[in-house]
Amino acid sequence: MSGRGSVMQPKVELNFRHTYLRCFLISAVVPILAIFVILSLYYDREAVSFSREVLAGAMDAGENALETSFAEIEQISFTPYLYKEVSQTMTYMKNGFLRPGVEGYGYLDLASLESNYTMLFTKMLHSSQQKVQAISFYPFGAALGDCYAIERDTAGLSRTQVSAAEVDRLYGYTVPHGSAPAFLSLDGDEPHQTYSLLRTIKDYDSGKELGILRIDTSLSSLAPCLVGMQVTENSALMLCDSQGQIVYCDGTVKPGLMEQAQGGADEGVLGSQRYTFQRRSPGSTGWTLFHAASVSDIRLSNAGATFLIFAVTLLAFLAAFILYRAQSANMISSIESILYAIRQLQEGNLSYVCAVKDKKELLMIADALNKTGKKLDDLIRTEAEARTSQSKAEYLALQSQINPHFLYNTLNGFIALNRLGEKQLLETSIIQLTKLFRYICSNSDVSTPAREFDFATQYLELQKLRFEERITYTVVVGEGTGDLPVPKLVIQPIVENCIVHGMEEDDEPIEIILRSYVKKSGEGQVALILEVVDTGVGFDTAKLRDSPRVGLNNVTQRLNLFREGSHYEVSSTPGRGTTARIIIPLESARQ
Repeated sequence: MSGRGSVMQPKVELNFRHTYLRCFLISAVVPILAIFVILSLYYDREAVSFSREVLAGAMDAGENALETSFAEIEQISFTPYLYKEVSQTMTYMKNGFLRPGVEGYGYLDLASLESNYTMLFTKMLHSSQQKVQAISFYPFGAALGDCYAIERDTAGLSRTQVSAAEVDRLYGYTVPHGSAPAFLSLDGDEPHQTYSLLRTIKDYDSGKELGILRIDTSLSSLAPCLVGMQVTENSALMLCDSQGQIVYCDGTVKPGLMEQAQGGADEGVLGSQRYTFQRRSPGSTGWTLFHAASVSDIRLSNAGATFLIFAVTLLAFLAAFILYRAQSANMISSIESILYAIRQLQEGNLSYVCAVKDKKELLMIADALNKTGKKLDDLIRTEAEARTSQSKAEYLALQSQINPHFLYNTLNGFIALNRLGEKQLLETSIIQLTKLFRYICSNSDVSTPAREFDFATQYLELQKLRFEERITYTVVVGEGTGDLPVPKLVIQPIVENCIVHGMEEDDEPIEIILRSYVKKSGEGQVALILEVVDTGVGFDTAKLRDSPRVGLNNVTQRLNLFREGSHYEVSSTPGRGTTARIIIPLESARQ
């Protein structure tokens, strides 16, 4: 192909425009993207940190509000210690004086005490901002099992009978807290509607335990304490009592999330969601306020800011690209012409003349390419032809060595048959030899395992005419190996060595096994294995290096020329036989 610079150029597979564009991407786009990623990550981290700080403030406010609520209920539980008549009434309840049908004592004004007791607790029940539902007293002693309750929806003091086990259960909750109140949820079913304060009441003077004071309060009164904590789709707000029960929940508590939150970690992972945990313990109640915030929800809420950063980054990229195109158009066109000229020279198109636009430096480069193209192409072609001819000559020279060596050994056998007078056997051997020479004299220098084993079989049949039953053989061509390419005449020299060096001087028989198979190494490489095994006398492999064996040395050299990495291995044990392997790497698993 001939032409000038004005001729329309085909598109180069890898032209300078692509290279220059890559340089632009690396020098301009990559920093812009890096800035976008850094800003996004920084803003994301700051947004998560800011959300945690905001939530921490809301959690602190909720903790203080809960402490105030619990303190108000706890203040009601101090009533027996603040009002003597309440403590006296509870003492009479313990002694059973307030039971129906029990004779009163004339000097005790029980009706007045009961009235004051009921009026005082009823006032506290309705005046409290915490929606107290009931105030109950469970006395010990003779009246164990009684329950004196003042409820929001009914008037007066009511007495009901409960089991002693129930009183013991309530008492068990208060024991770990001593004289302090215990806050917990006693509802049997979920969701919980109320929470309770339990406190052991003691006699003001004697210090003896009178019974259990229980104040039941609606959980809805705690909801205003938690209004400042926002809950998203994957987040959750939980309030747990001193027993670890969830008494209040906003959001969905996923299985396993509660356990991670109670474990004390600041962060956790559940499924594909990552969470940050915050916890507060209002007062000395033993209750815990947990908040599990989904990081993905926080990031989703900040998606608008991330989009803004992306838009600014995109505008910066577009501005940089417009400047790049304006400054680089002529330069890229000239350099692409030079690159195309280099490609034409590499492909042997020496008549192509490179022409560029008026750029002095680039014109000098184009001139140099036009002047040196022909010389460079001639040198490459000359060297390639010389290397090909040298490799071919070396390979044919090595192959030619095997023919006279094999013929020399075979003719020596024929001379021995002639001297023994074995005319018929000699004639049969000569016919067999002609079959072998058809294969030897064929033009191809590449064969297959199937043809190599067939040639070795004919050679063994020729030797059996002389040694008869002393030689037995087996041929196994592995599946998929029969048509693979191998060097010609590499199996017969090894088989010949089995007979010449492997047979004993006495009449001991020898078995020769020929087989081919494909083996995969631990590194994933695939190789064809041609293996020749005999049961002959064997030898010491340490002496193999010093032994002048023309046939085997020839095999080794031709393997090296046939394919890189091909080699020949021999293992032998005196008295146990010899194994020879030819290993030829395959270019692919398919081959």
